[in-house]
Amino acid sequence: MKKTLIVLAVSVVLLFVVFSILTSYYTDYLWYQSMEATEVFLKPFLAELLIKGVLLIAGFTFIVVNILPMISILEIPAIRIVQNGEEQSQQSFKFSKKHGIILSLVLGLIWVGALPSIWDKVYLWLNSSTTGVVDPIFGWDESFYLFTYPLLSTISGSFITLLILTALPLAAGYFMLMNSNLYHKKAQAMKYAKTQGAIFLALFFVWFALTRYLGMASLLLSEGSRFYGAGYTDVHARLPLIRIQQVIALILAIVSLVNIRYKQLKLTAGTAILLVLVMVGSGIYSAVIQNFVVNPNESQRESQYMTNHIEATRRAYGLENIKQKEYPISNEGITVDKLQQNQQTINNIRLLDYRPLRQHYQQNQSLGLFYEFVDVDIDRYMIDGEYRQVMLALRELNIKSLADEAQTAVNHHFRYTNGYGVVMSPVNQITSNGHPTYFMRDMPVNSSVDITLERPEIYFGELTNQFVVVNSNYDGVEPYHGEDGVELNLLRRLLYANKFNSSILLLSGEITPDSRIMYHRNIVDRIQKIAPFIELDNDPYPVVANGRIYWIVDGYTTASTYPYSRPTRNYNYIRNSVKFVVDAYDGTVDIYQFDDNDPIIEAWKGVFPDLIKDRNQFPEYLKAHIRYPVDYFNVQSEILRTYHTTNPAEFYNRNDVWEIAVERYNSSEVQVEPYYVTMQLPEGEEQEFILKLPYTPMNRNNMVAWLTARNDGENYGELVLYQFPRGQAVAGPSQVEAYIDQDSQISGQLTLWGQGGSTVIRGNLLTIPINGSMLYVEPLYISSENRSVPELRQVIVYYNDVLVMEPTLEAALTRIFGEGSIEAPELPEPIDPVDPTDPTDPTDPIDPTDPGTIEDPNLRKLVEDINTAFENMERAQREGRWADYGRYLEEVKDLISRLDGNTN
Repeated sequence: MKKTLIVLAVSVVLLFVVFSILTSYYTDYLWYQSMEATEVFLKPFLAELLIKGVLLIAGFTFIVVNILPMISILEIPAIRIVQNGEEQSQQSFKFSKKHGIILSLVLGLIWVGALPSIWDKVYLWLNSSTTGVVDPIFGWDESFYLFTYPLLSTISGSFITLLILTALPLAAGYFMLMNSNLYHKKAQAMKYAKTQGAIFLALFFVWFALTRYLGMASLLLSEGSRFYGAGYTDVHARLPLIRIQQVIALILAIVSLVNIRYKQLKLTAGTAILLVLVMVGSGIYSAVIQNFVVNPNESQRESQYMTNHIEATRRAYGLENIKQKEYPISNEGITVDKLQQNQQTINNIRLLDYRPLRQHYQQNQSLGLFYEFVDVDIDRYMIDGEYRQVMLALRELNIKSLADEAQTAVNHHFRYTNGYGVVMSPVNQITSNGHPTYFMRDMPVNSSVDITLERPEIYFGELTNQFVVVNSNYDGVEPYHGEDGVELNLLRRLLYANKFNSSILLLSGEITPDSRIMYHRNIVDRIQKIAPFIELDNDPYPVVANGRIYWIVDGYTTASTYPYSRPTRNYNYIRNSVKFVVDAYDGTVDIYQFDDNDPIIEAWKGVFPDLIKDRNQFPEYLKAHIRYPVDYFNVQSEILRTYHTTNPAEFYNRNDVWEIAVERYNSSEVQVEPYYVTMQLPEGEEQEFILKLPYTPMNRNNMVAWLTARNDGENYGELVLYQFPRGQAVAGPSQVEAYIDQDSQISGQLTLWGQGGSTVIRGNLLTIPINGSMLYVEPLYISSENRSVPELRQVIVYYNDVLVMEPTLEAALTRIFGEGSIEAPELPEPIDPVDPTDPTDPTDPIDPTDPGTIEDPNLRKLVEDINTAFENMERAQREGRWADYGRYLEEVKDLISRLDGNTN
């Protein structure tokens, strides 16, 4: 009985495990099916299954063919013999062919189970093609290093593992036989052991020759004292000896097989000793060449190899086509005329800093405890015919912010399903009290510009981590009209209840035949499910276009085996190969290729031909919002600190290494972050949206260069490095920060604010090139003890040793350059921040006169209707019924208008 219960319990556990596994696979399949991306789910699974299946058969065959001969010797019965008149018994081993087959199968399964996933390497290799770019040592195409080398390395490691797994039971079996008293079997065992030993030696030496072949390639991936890749000693000492080792290993493989018949053990031993001597001598010879040939004249000996390294590193990080130009310092400098000619640049100088701005949005525009602004992004829009730079953020739903008593399954998965709307501000317009103004705000979205938003709901974002069920019968829930989601029936409800460990999916009576379950709603998680082979940028950014909200996410292909390239992080090759577009309402994910010269993304297109679209298919309404990604720019700018020079002598001496400029934020010194700015480049004809970063020489503070990435139109992706003429000093950001600290009036005012209980936050110090000069602009935020949100109170401007601080940028420029230097931009009137005294503002509480004190019955009825409509509006807001919210809001406005008409 006890045994039966144990069997039953084990069976139930196994059944539950199998059910959970099948549930996971089937529900994943349903999701991929709803995304029309089943090939992404099925192809890796089936390919890995096929490859591992073939390897299992091959491994099992290899093991069993080697083990069965030994088993046949052990498979003997116990016998009795008479020796010296006494009866003795021989040892017997209870082994049979069945045991050998089972052991071989187990070892084969262990071998295959220990193998890393290999399907991607196989498929990439099958779909790879040559690029025409070859390494300077062997003349091998770069595709060999990106596709063939990783696959051969995996095969090499797997092969030696199989040899070891097979050799261990063979050695144990023969050891048992040779230490037994099966005297008549020992000779046969010795014969088998020698034959198999010779075969295994031959296979080992073939494997060793393969590793030497890979070792040749790895010389171009190795780290030297001065650079990465093969140097003089590698090419003239190590490489010839590696080739000799490879030849000797192949000779040893042949000799080992010959020894099966001719027993030339001395020849095998002599050749093996020669191989060992060559390996030992390789290290000694290489050290001699390095110390006595290279080191005395290293810069000259390594010159060509440093050139190889510089060129390969620049190519690996997409810097081979960077334009390097001189930015000459103009004697004329910035004049009133030049300022007026660059009026649009001035109009788009970013005074808002994303960090204080996010705090302001969170306090004034969250409009509910459960909404959160995750990030503030920067972009540009054509607003009423003007090219405007803006900052915007999405109002996302943060389910964790609900009150404790509201943390229920119904609220999590049925009621609170989505965020709502966008907040957008011009980068350079500030109210008199230091707050940003708005182009778009509120719920429903209120826009003062010609940007329409017909679908403000955000079902897919950066905080949408929980599954939701849409189109249920729960009261007050807005219907969902998008395409995403998996339809639910009773079986699927059971499966999803198990998948998400949520009983409400099975027990709720409000789920209808029209209900759908939506999951993998976090945009990063969603994209990684669709394209797990792409690394994602850390800053997804929203775009309002075509009446909807879209997310644009940059994707990267990387490799760690690019020849001669310096590694950074865990790769030495990177391309911004694709851009993802995710619809915030229906979750559609589209992938567009943006680098036609990247061999890795071309290979992936061969693997998934229907997954990645061409760049010319990118939607027209989104093209104006493509941004050069900051993460990619950061990697490239870090590489350029050293690799801006292509002169091997300068590279060797490290006498022209740069640093990324530093600035002061709040009270700390930090590296300048790359920042987007709208300006006209020196050779440009119009304003454009660029990404910019300044450099200083190592251990010095003056600015030596600035790197820019162009973003607009056909110029997208073009990198330009502007270098100041040598011998001409240009102030760096940290020097300007020091000038601010040393200015008695400004520093005194900052100290005074600090002593008054306020905190001074120094925003980004922007460097604006105009007419061969640099204009420096830094906003100052003040955060007082009784106001948690910082307010922009002053703007510091520095130009040509003149430093001023004024409440506005216009005032500061006027003080430096005189009247008429700057004109106020002609812009659509932005929406001002909320005025708490304005009873018509939909986000502020309305406190009408007590109806009971009003004698006029018509007025009393109007006030009562206003109260009722406002209560309905608040209830709709709490429950996320935005259509009802908008209707009640219009009703409130209409009633207030009527009330105002009756009282005037």
